[in-house]
Order: sequence, then C-alpha cells, then structure tokens
Amino acid sequence: MGGLHRLFQGVGSLFSSNRLSILIYHQVLEREDPFRSDLPTAFLFKQQMALIKQYFTPLGLDEALELLAKKKLPANSIVVTFDDGYVNNLQIAAPILKSLNIPATVFVATAFTDGENMWNDNIIDLIAFDGICEFDFSSIGLGVHQVSNQQQRLSLINSTLEALKYVPYQERASRVKEIMMAHQFENASSKMMNWAQLEQLNEYGVSIGAHTDEHPILAVLESEQQQQQIERNIEKLSQLPYVRSPLLFAYPNGRFGEDYNDQTMSLLSKLAIPFAVTTHAGVSSPTTDPLQLPRYTPWHKSLWKFHMQLLLNTFNVHR
Repeated sequence: MGGLHRLFQGVGSLFSSNRLSILIYHQVLEREDPFRSDLPTAFLFKQQMALIKQYFTPLGLDEALELLAKKKLPANSIVVTFDDGYVNNLQIAAPILKSLNIPATVFVATAFTDGENMWNDNIIDLIAFDGICEFDFSSIGLGVHQVSNQQQRLSLINSTLEALKYVPYQERASRVKEIMMAHQFENASSKMMNWAQLEQLNEYGVSIGAHTDEHPILAVLESEQQQQQIERNIEKLSQLPYVRSPLLFAYPNGRFGEDYNDQTMSLLSKLAIPFAVTTHAGVSSPTTDPLQLPRYTPWHKSLWKFHMQLLLNTFNVHR
C-alpha cells in the first residue's frame, strides 16, 4: 500500500505546484456515532493526518495563501480547517495535530461559546434518543412520526434538517426550541468550545477564523442582517489577544447562491476581510477569487481512496 501512496504523491508533485488543497472538517469523534456517520473518529483522523504528514506539505492557512499569491507554493500543499468550533476540535483533534506538527484553522460561530448547541445537533440528538418513539413535528409541516429502528430515525433526521435548513435563523431557532420543549428533551452538555477553551486551542497552535455569530444561511438574509452577523462575529473574536488580524472567513454551509451571495462578498470586502473559504470542491490557484477559495472533504474511510480523492481534487482548479 505504501507504493500506491508514493505513486499518488509523485503524480501530485507533477501537477500540484501552486495549487492549494484546503480540507474542511467539522468534528472528530471519540467513537463512531451511527447518527453522524460522516464524521471521522479519532482513530481515522489520526490515520488521515499521518498520511498528510508523510505524503503532503501541510501548511497554516495564512502561510499557504501568502505563498500561493507569490506563486511559490510547494507541490502537494494542504491546509486543514474546521468549521463551527466544536469542543472535540480541542479535546480530540488538536492533540493529534500537535503530535504531527500539522497547523490548522478553526472558523468559530461565536454565539455558541456560551453553552448553546447548534440547531442541527439539537435535532439529531432529539431524534436519536431512544427514549422517545413518537415525534410530533406538525409545527414545521412534517406531521407525526412513529419510529422503531435506527433507519427510521435517520430518515426523520434528514427530512427534519432539510425542512429547517433554509428557514431564517431566528425563526429556525424558535421552532427548534419549541420542538425540544414539546418533547421535554434537553441536551446534557455543550458540544461547542467556550472562550476559555478557545484560548486552550490557541495554545495548541491552532489559529481562529470568523464564521458569523449565529451561523445563519446568509443568502436568505437582507444585507443589513448579513452585516450584523459578520460584524458581531469579527468584533467578538477581535477582542481575543491571540487572534490574528485581519481575520479569515468561512461562509456558513458555504455554497454560492444557496448559502451566500454577491452581497455577502461585497460586505466582506468593505470589512477588509482578505480571504474567505467556501465548501465548493476544488483547489485554489494564484488566480482564484480570494473571497471564494474552495475546500474539500474526502469522505472515504479507506486511506488509499482518501489519498486518491485528494489527488483527483488537485485537477479541479477554481479561477
């Protein structure tokens, strides 16, 4: 298998100079969660990072973008990023990254630093709870559902998240709160980092970027609301002495048109945000729009397929 990885590395070396791959993660779990099966465990993440350390050139996002602008980016360069600010970024991912000397950036949605969980996690945890077998989601137009197995719960999770995803964030938060109260369900602990934990994350050498305050879908908001969400996020993070300025930005959900728009990019320019990352697959070149840098998540749990996906992604250059 090592020969195959070296082959992929060699092919990448031929074609990837001045092409930057930016990886996107959200969480790294201690153990597998059947209701979050797309998230890597600590074991898998460590394997992936070890592969990156051996066959790629891992860089911090700031350094990588500076080298890219100068057209001096080494072949097989790669950046690791996380979105939202989950506490397992600190407790699980950061020690692995530090042990391998791999830089990373976490884009933090600041409204959740005071103990509140994100709406999607509340919905997943509610429906995954096996103490409840009947869910009344009539208030969001989904009716009443009886569930008796894992597959039915997964199906209901997917349909509920889809129904709420593009609802304006304040209305969405209210609806989720009503649903939680109606089912008398309360999450036991916060999944998100607080301010003290963000400081600990910095001590691991992980940099912090901006990600709006309450993680709304920006494209469904008026320009003034978009600006409030971005400015509030930047203001909170800028007060932290260890946060670099200017901040880099990650669009929530991250797809142009659906999740952010031209107004969003105009606001970032006015706020002097030099770079922003999306969730469109591909690599960045020196000519890529700095406010639409692509990011990619290779989903395969097989390491050779993980490596192959990264190689194939190298050929998808955004201008």
